[in-house]
Amino acid sequence: MREKEFNLLKEPWIKVMTPSLEQKEVSLTEAFIYAHKYVDLSGEMPTQDAALLRLLLAVAVTVFYRYDAYGEEMELSERNSSNVEDVLERWKEYWEIGRFPEQAVRNYLESYSERFWLFHPETPFWQVSNLQYGTDYDVKCLFGNIKESMNKTTKHHFSMIDGEELYHLSYGEAVRWLVHLNAYAINLKADKKSPGTQLPVGTGRLGELGFIMVNGRNLFQILMLNLCVLSNEGIWGTPNPTWEQSVCTEQGRKIGIPDNLPERYTIQSRRIMLKRDSNGNITGFRALGGDFYPVENDIGEPMTIWKEKKVDKKTGEELPQTPQTHNPAVHAWREFPTIFMAKNENKQKSSVPGVVQWINMLYRAKIISISSLITFRMIGMVYGDQMKYNYGDCVNDTLTISAKLLNDLNTVDRVWINNVSDQIDKCQLVANDALNHFAYKLCKLLYGNASSKNGIKDYLIRQYYFSIDVPFREWLIGINPSQTKREDIMLEWEKQSYRYAKRTVEDYIITRVTDIYTSRIDDAKGGKAQLLSIPKIVNEYLAELNRIYIQTKNTP
Repeated sequence: MREKEFNLLKEPWIKVMTPSLEQKEVSLTEAFIYAHKYVDLSGEMPTQDAALLRLLLAVAVTVFYRYDAYGEEMELSERNSSNVEDVLERWKEYWEIGRFPEQAVRNYLESYSERFWLFHPETPFWQVSNLQYGTDYDVKCLFGNIKESMNKTTKHHFSMIDGEELYHLSYGEAVRWLVHLNAYAINLKADKKSPGTQLPVGTGRLGELGFIMVNGRNLFQILMLNLCVLSNEGIWGTPNPTWEQSVCTEQGRKIGIPDNLPERYTIQSRRIMLKRDSNGNITGFRALGGDFYPVENDIGEPMTIWKEKKVDKKTGEELPQTPQTHNPAVHAWREFPTIFMAKNENKQKSSVPGVVQWINMLYRAKIISISSLITFRMIGMVYGDQMKYNYGDCVNDTLTISAKLLNDLNTVDRVWINNVSDQIDKCQLVANDALNHFAYKLCKLLYGNASSKNGIKDYLIRQYYFSIDVPFREWLIGINPSQTKREDIMLEWEKQSYRYAKRTVEDYIITRVTDIYTSRIDDAKGGKAQLLSIPKIVNEYLAELNRIYIQTKNTP
């Protein structure tokens, strides 16, 4: 760290996608000035793009609050008596111009140029220049797309990276993984040699969230649609990103909940120091716990899905609300009830993700066309073990709806949102009840016991959800509350789901059951013996489907 090297404002390191679908590395300054010319971020994995997006948003929010759309210094703040209308008017001007004010971006970033050197004797980017304590890791632990086996006798790593690239990487790639490490770092035990040692520090901040964002036509639109420059209370506090703060080396420092987005988006979850060799290759790093604050009841976080608030049955007290992380086995559309807080008795506005509220506000203010579609993107890291000591699967899925359906959030009863949620609940009844009961009876018929029920059930559920995934997405996109009769559109889906659920069982019997005429007397413990046969259990399954989809009984 004795010499300055690799300035992020001038050197290429951010991977973007061009309109011709080619990858290109650009500097931080270029990413903003030409954001309208790039389609999207295009890093090594979705979680890396999510972490980089938060960094870019920290810059974008800061510039937005300090400069108008024409590049003139004009701060939005309470001390300047700015209000909600001022913020929305500025956002509209940015949006209509279609690009960030170039000179304002350059002026702002250049004023903090010293804080954007990857290597620096005092203030290396997102690092501590001379980190005395912490755990030492080799370079492969910096890669978020490396999976580690849990078998200690055959422990090895799995990656798409080959040869020497697994042990050495360029400065540009190192910065991307540095940002990812800070956001999604695995859990680590505090260094016992370090003063003030604490319990395991947990994952990086984004690893604790059910990350949700809005897609746009280009990088500029993506940043603007996720800007969320108004909080539930109105204007945010003065932007205070990490590069405007003094460097902190304290381990496990609990901080107050930030009152501004740039500080929140650049929280230093880890104290990190990169290591390099004489050839300019990153060879490893040292890390220990950094800043943190509770995720519970953190209603200021706009980019997460929330679990519904619950009440302690014994005390009657309201339990803390926590983020709901993504499950790789659950399609994004199945998270619809959680995202939009369907059937939320308390109508908790704070429970709807802030980014969803922000988009809804733009539509209500008629700043964005009400006729367009909105695509939400869910990204998440699923860690490889219960203690989150290594990386596992990556979640990356989208949910597209019409803006007019989103507008239902503004109604008292949220009838459309609740009806869509009902259909998702019915799909879950098909999976968890009807298919579960069918698997149990089929297993008893074929094997005389239910020992293999879970294998059959899991296969059937996967097949059912796989078969309805695309049709449900298409059905959801087609919902237009102003042009469609609600009862008709709901019945349309129920008929589809019924057919797919029926076909799931029929296909299984045709391909997996060798003798469809087999039968067995089941001597149920404590119950009456009954005859089991393929026709009987299929008819019982169809009867259960009819109870779920009452209006489809006569559907051929």
